Amino acid sequence: MAKLLHIIFIFPIFLISQNWNFESFYDGSGRHHPITFSDERYGYIIAGQDGDGVYLGDVYRFDTYENSWTQLIDFPGGARGYAYGVSDENYAYVGFGSNGEGYFNDLWRFNFIDNSWLQLASLPDIGRNHPAMILTDQKIFVGLGSVDSNNLGDWWEYDIEGNSWSQKSDFTFGNRHHPFYFSINNIPYVGFGHGDYVNDNIVIYNDFYKFDSPNNSWIQLSDFPSEGRVAGTQFNYNEFGYVLSGDGDDHGPLDSGELWQYDPVDDSWTQLTSHPGGARWAPGSFVVDCKVYLTSGYEAESDIYYNDLLSFKLLQECGCTDSESFNYNQIATIDDNSCCYFSGCTNPMSFNFNENACHDDGSCIPITLGCLDESSDNYSPTANTSVAYVGPNYLNLGPGGFHYNDLWDMQFNVNELSTIKSVDIFAETNFTTTLEILDLNDIQIFSQSINLTTGWNEISINFDINIGMDYKIGIVGENLGLYRNSSVTPSTFPIDLLDVITITGNTTDSPLDYYYYFYNWQIEIKCDNNSGCTDSEACNFNPEANVDDNSCEYAVEFYDCSGNCINDLDNDNICDEEDDCIGEFDECGICNGDGPIQYYDCFGNCLIDTDNDSICDEIDNCPDVFNPNQEDFNFDNIGDACAGLNIEKHITNNFVVFSFDIIARNSNKKGFILKIISDGSVEKILKFQ
Repeated sequence: MAKLLHIIFIFPIFLISQNWNFESFYDGSGRHHPITFSDERYGYIIAGQDGDGVYLGDVYRFDTYENSWTQLIDFPGGARGYAYGVSDENYAYVGFGSNGEGYFNDLWRFNFIDNSWLQLASLPDIGRNHPAMILTDQKIFVGLGSVDSNNLGDWWEYDIEGNSWSQKSDFTFGNRHHPFYFSINNIPYVGFGHGDYVNDNIVIYNDFYKFDSPNNSWIQLSDFPSEGRVAGTQFNYNEFGYVLSGDGDDHGPLDSGELWQYDPVDDSWTQLTSHPGGARWAPGSFVVDCKVYLTSGYEAESDIYYNDLLSFKLLQECGCTDSESFNYNQIATIDDNSCCYFSGCTNPMSFNFNENACHDDGSCIPITLGCLDESSDNYSPTANTSVAYVGPNYLNLGPGGFHYNDLWDMQFNVNELSTIKSVDIFAETNFTTTLEILDLNDIQIFSQSINLTTGWNEISINFDINIGMDYKIGIVGENLGLYRNSSVTPSTFPIDLLDVITITGNTTDSPLDYYYYFYNWQIEIKCDNNSGCTDSEACNFNPEANVDDNSCEYAVEFYDCSGNCINDLDNDNICDEEDDCIGEFDECGICNGDGPIQYYDCFGNCLIDTDNDSICDEIDNCPDVFNPNQEDFNFDNIGDACAGLNIEKHITNNFVVFSFDIIARNSNKKGFILKIISDGSVEKILKFQ
């Protein structure tokens, strides 16, 4: 489990437990035993070990003024865990720890000005895990810790100016690792931690000591007034020392993320406000101005390796001392660089939330979800948005952890027709599963495969859901770890999401004790405006639509909406307005024509004309002989050319055998005379008186 991604956008800098505030997440793997330190403005997180046991070497810098992260080049000393760092206003000093292959005894210096690293002289002794490491005036004290299963009790001093080590008086009050430590007024303080086993019983100390450097001796102080502890984090501020979180005297989590303040004046301890959530094993911390910042670590109760950042104001005297700012604090004597010069709504769950505002001016307007279209049937005159992220926030639902089956769902009612646009899911690792929504009868009405990556995932749903009771949302299929809240206060339910959706509980036998998987619901109210085509002349006219959505579709001219001609007298599927012939073309292409004359083609040419006299054979009185004039003086329907008669022929060598008129009388007078010639031919003669 590593990254927490976009939750910053949803919940920027809000109060989560009295004076503890959530700041942000860094874009790196959650981890334990990070190296942490700071200068006057920036806090740093380096290395550590993630939940999969991978040693890390990445470097992140947090800008406390801008509330932003920057990733720097990796630590040149290599990936490692169980290492530590200390810093002053100019440099940080980092070293020790292990990487699975061995233990480090190195020491590195980090320059805040140019982000450069310089390797210094190594400890002239064995490397080790989680020692005490304390910076005083030009000295760094290192001691205790462990190698394999062996605890150490030696004590060393590093001289910064001389870049040299010298051994000091051993810590003789029980070898131990992972103690708590800090410096007050350049005096090292060490205590608590994990000692050697005695009769197979674990030893977790609650004793406390300071090192008298001038006299090279140890001084025992009053025991811590609560249970022994180990594997927390520590820091000093304003002549006080502090211990924060960790495990208790059974090496199990403390009851809460306890914060204690040590006053060296009277050797006393005062308990302050615990950090939110469960106690953390091996977190880190740094101080900038008047605030301590808590980060990383492992919370056993929820099985989470954190990559978050929380802050806590250490003194009430800290605040803005500029009287021109919005948040000027009259009682503040220490300026903590918190002065704000931009006013607005700072509530992220408000309609007019201004992410640039640092001072709330009381102008926040609650989100009212509804339809904003005045022409719609469900128009809401009081609504100010139609879509919003409405929660819930996992931090507000109590402790939790990863869950690994698909048996249980969240149950909810829908009070208004709406759209579930998205939900957020926090996955322990990358995997694919299926999100589903069931109705009152456990019938699946929505199903979608979702690809999850480590950390926060915004899952797009876009499902329109009707008014109804007892819907269920859950997953079906593989579950390699999804975050759920496991100790929800029963009074938490029902969870109202802007009067649109009400989450009523879960489907286990303890419906009010758990909250499963689905956070930061995004809900939309769609306007019931029956949008569509409102033109009755259009093909897709919607008589119920009251808002035109520019979707109207129209028929092509001369055609109806089905693509049929409005006018087509000849039923040829060509509309009359576009038809070249309303009827039929004859063989010659003439609209409603009779076709070609019999025996002729469309161009007036004979289909058959043997003698090429342009008289078709079927009507030619002499088809085999060219006779374009069709002479037939005897009217026997046989052309004279075929009968051998010719009125222009003159007999020169033959004689007339017989001559008769048309009624066969022997005649040679006027009229039509037939003469039979001696050669057997017949001569036709028409005589006129």
